[in-house]
Order: sequence, then C-alpha cells, then structure tokens
Amino acid sequence: MATNPSVFGRSLHADFYQVDRHRCDDIGFFYQFLDDLTAHLGMHQQAPPFVFRSPAADYPDKAGLSGWVPLIESGISVHTLTVTGFVSVDIYTCGAIDVPATLAFLRDRLGSDKFESHYLERGMEYGLQPTG
Repeated sequence: MATNPSVFGRSLHADFYQVDRHRCDDIGFFYQFLDDLTAHLGMHQQAPPFVFRSPAADYPDKAGLSGWVPLIESGISVHTLTVTGFVSVDIYTCGAIDVPATLAFLRDRLGSDKFESHYLERGMEYGLQPTG
C-alpha cells in the first residue's frame, strides 16, 4: 500500500468475530498479544501493556478485556467481548503499517478468518504545514 508522505498518521481498525471465548477472556494471552504485535510492527513500547477485565457481574453484556500499549510511534488498543467472541484491535502510528501482513498476523493470533477492517490516513495536511 502506497504511503502518503504528507500525512501525520495511519490507523488500522480490525474487528474479529467468532474468536474462541476462552481466548477473549485470557489476560495473559492479550499481554503477550500486545507485546508480539508491537514487535511484528517493528515499533517501540513506551511502557508495558496494560490489560483490564470488565467486571462480568456488574456488566454482563460487556464482559471481556480492554488493553492498551503506548508506543513511541503512538499506540495499540484491544477490546474483547467474551460472550460473543468479538475482538476489536486499533493500531495508530506515525509510522507505516503493512496492512496485509498485519491482518494476517491478527488472523493467525486470534484464530479467526471472519473480520472486517478499515485503514485510515490522518492529519492529511500535517506535512504541508509551515515550520517555525
């Protein structure tokens, strides 16, 4: 995918369906997932990932995990809904994203080929701004 040099950032949003429900609720898996995804992208963490479990007793329709890893190049977030086997991944970077390779990585790690994705370029005039 061609990269527009004048934009500030790029983001890839991918929503996966029919992910194993045990995987959707596995905190250890998602800590490793965020570490491995960072390495796959060739990016650098500002801090280790943070992953939190939603209290299923209080929010049964939102039971799952939310996680984030801050990157020098921006950040990655992930959200799961255990009851439906749904996983949402958002990658934002001021660098480049190899979209086909990253979607293949996500499909492999999440174990699902049922997904939708959206790629966006952001800050379209950032590189055109005068400096100083």
